[in-house]
Amino acid sequence: MNQPGIGFIGFGEAAFHITSGLVSEGATAIFAFDVMSTDPVVGPIIRERADLAQVTLTSSLKQLIESSQIIFCATSAKYALSIAQESAVFLQNDQIYADMNSASPKVKQEIAQLMDKAGADFVDAAVMEAVPPHRHKVPISVSGTGAHRFADLMGIYGMNITYINDEAGSASAMKMVRSIFMKGFTALLLETLTAAYKSGIEQEILSSIRGTLSNHSTEELANLLLTRTAIHAERRVAEMGEVISTLKDLELDYSVSLATKGKLQQLVDLDLKSYFDMKAPEHFTQVLEALIHKSEHQ
Repeated sequence: MNQPGIGFIGFGEAAFHITSGLVSEGATAIFAFDVMSTDPVVGPIIRERADLAQVTLTSSLKQLIESSQIIFCATSAKYALSIAQESAVFLQNDQIYADMNSASPKVKQEIAQLMDKAGADFVDAAVMEAVPPHRHKVPISVSGTGAHRFADLMGIYGMNITYINDEAGSASAMKMVRSIFMKGFTALLLETLTAAYKSGIEQEILSSIRGTLSNHSTEELANLLLTRTAIHAERRVAEMGEVISTLKDLELDYSVSLATKGKLQQLVDLDLKSYFDMKAPEHFTQVLEALIHKSEHQ
């Protein structure tokens, strides 16, 4: 059986690890184009990675697309649309263009329109975890006109692909919303542990956090924290004021805590305590519905 040509626009860390994994699964026709491959500093690294991954570097975007049935764009969100515009000129029917960049649903929808005009199938591919530990088996959620076919073709090589639907933007919406938590949680940990370390209590804080997070499922935590916060936000705003004072005394950054205080103040301003008759609702979705309803009618 003839293997489809697989092309990568951009050959950074993610592309290197994914292609290395694909080769281990028997893929042989893999190509890459990276505008930095001739750069005196970055170029040698790109070329070395290509040799290690058994990937053929092409001299142009046109050559890459002409060599590939399935094209991955793995560059940067800020270049995703402009690269798609350049690529659309060379794309033809039956080709699949998969954008893996962490771009917004709106950008993915704009790229989908370009691919539709070019006659190519589009895949909004959202990488849901860090690539290096998983290589080609990193969880990827996909949507768009080419999502189903992409999942079938690349699933042969052991890729961990979850089909969402045929609408471009759906997969990236999952990525963006998840990033609110993952990136926010990282920033929260950084502020928390910096203060803990300077206070000499980092191990105690880690143990306390571990107990809270490991003793409940995610939904249980949402029910525990959000429902009670809805009616106790005012008290928690005051506590966050003390937290900020503590961080100031430690001469540390308190930007995350300040944002937390602001978010809690929104609940106070919306008067969710009265909305729920000063009784914690049964499920966190009731809090979300109240937030949306009251915010829309302010």
